[in-house]
Amino acid sequence: MTKKFFLTLSMLVLLTGCASNQGLYEWGQYQETLFVVYQEPGLKEEALKNYVEFVETGGTSEHPIAPGLFAEAGTFMLEQGEVEAALKFYRMEYDAWPESRPMLSMLIENLEARQ
Repeated sequence: MTKKFFLTLSMLVLLTGCASNQGLYEWGQYQETLFVVYQEPGLKEEALKNYVEFVETGGTSEHPIAPGLFAEAGTFMLEQGEVEAALKFYRMEYDAWPESRPMLSMLIENLEARQ
């Protein structure tokens, strides 16, 4: 009986923790965009345009843009040869998420040195 009780309690705590994380960050259409980018090349340009627009204007102080989304937008821009736009998004990620600074500072420095 005790083992069953602790198992049930553990599951309840785990599910509560997962449920409380919902809505913490703003993701926009991230998953859909990735699907289109890799599976529907004809729609890629429009999907990326919408994604970049979301990243530039989305998020609030209560629900900020999710970690990595600014950097992803930067990478999309870099793949299109738009280095200045890529640097802008990498700097946005750098400013928004201090945890990303070691990697992004090297990336930004390398891109600036290549210009």
